[in-house]
Amino acid sequence: MGGFENVLTFADLKVAATIVAPIFLRDTFLNFLFGVRVLGIVLIFVFVFLILFLKLKLKKMKAKKEVKVGLSGIEKESLLYDTKINAMSKKINEYISFENILYWKLALAEIDSYFNNVMIEIGFKGGDMLERLCKMPVEYLSNLEEIKYTHQKISEILNDNNYLLTKEETEGMISVYMKGIEELKKM
Repeated sequence: MGGFENVLTFADLKVAATIVAPIFLRDTFLNFLFGVRVLGIVLIFVFVFLILFLKLKLKKMKAKKEVKVGLSGIEKESLLYDTKINAMSKKINEYISFENILYWKLALAEIDSYFNNVMIEIGFKGGDMLERLCKMPVEYLSNLEEIKYTHQKISEILNDNNYLLTKEETEGMISVYMKGIEELKKM
């Protein structure tokens, strides 16, 4: 038996495995638990950082969304900023300059939509413009009832293809809204 003295048999390997396996598994398991603990700590820091980051972002978004109405508080992004009002007014005047009822209706739709967006920006709640106007206190606009009537009239005009709109009537309704915009700007 000369060459097989130092050879491990299957039985020897089995005995070695039963002795070494628990130690190996225990060390592997402890390493795994340590890794899970470290990963957990890292994830906690990441989540805390994300929560703080999102809170700051939401605060900034809320601050931007709040509009301070009044001459000193109007931001450049606001619809009540003179540049935006002038741009909208220019667009409407271009529509009115055409001698075409369809362009006049487009001008009415434009001013009606703009006024609605101003009310939303300021923070008046409601499902539609008429609901927002009904919830608006009279102190905000001296011509509130006139604006309500004008909005209803514009809705009728835009839904009636046979309505014979005049340029003067269009300009009159636009001036009602412009007066309201100027008053809201001064709040």
